[in-house]
Amino acid sequence: MIRVFITDDHQSYQEGLAALLKEDQEIMIVGHAFNGEEAIQATQHIAFDVMILDIDMPLMNGEEVLPKIKKIKPEIKILVLTSLNDKSLIDNLRLNGADGFRNKETGMQDIIQAIHRIHQGYTDYLIRNESTINRLTIRYNSEDLTYQEKRVVNYLSKGLTVKTIAETMHLSPYTIESHCKSARCKTGAKNVTELVAIAIKKGLI
Repeated sequence: MIRVFITDDHQSYQEGLAALLKEDQEIMIVGHAFNGEEAIQATQHIAFDVMILDIDMPLMNGEEVLPKIKKIKPEIKILVLTSLNDKSLIDNLRLNGADGFRNKETGMQDIIQAIHRIHQGYTDYLIRNESTINRLTIRYNSEDLTYQEKRVVNYLSKGLTVKTIAETMHLSPYTIESHCKSARCKTGAKNVTELVAIAIKKGLI
């Protein structure tokens, strides 16, 4: 279960985001804050894995909050959500420890995917380049497949579908697809067939 804390000064957006995130069976909303000061206080009293952090907030903005939270609890993963899309801002967020970045206009499924990825230990940024084309930049912290990724690849090698694997592992199909995509990126595989072949050749499963 991924414990998520939401920090955003717009109540309607915060409530809508929470409602959509709750549809993922592996995500649990454990609290919320409307400004930076509340977020820092919550970090000291509430246990959570991922914080969704807005940039433009009163009292203390997201850029100020980010390094403070990372100093208090560096193990907390922080996904920045904002309507801003300035490259210098994103570079600054990365330098200050942000684990991921998404524009608020990004689709909800992609935000959920980002939460899963940074919880698994990756950094994940979705930005727009000068040609306004979406570019996904992911840095993997390890080339090794996780235990869950190995299980998914092993089931794939046996010909099981994503739906069947999800039922077998008691996870959502979305999570299985996320594990599969992660494994492909780590191995450089272009598709599932190539992923299975590489995994078998390298003795990963």
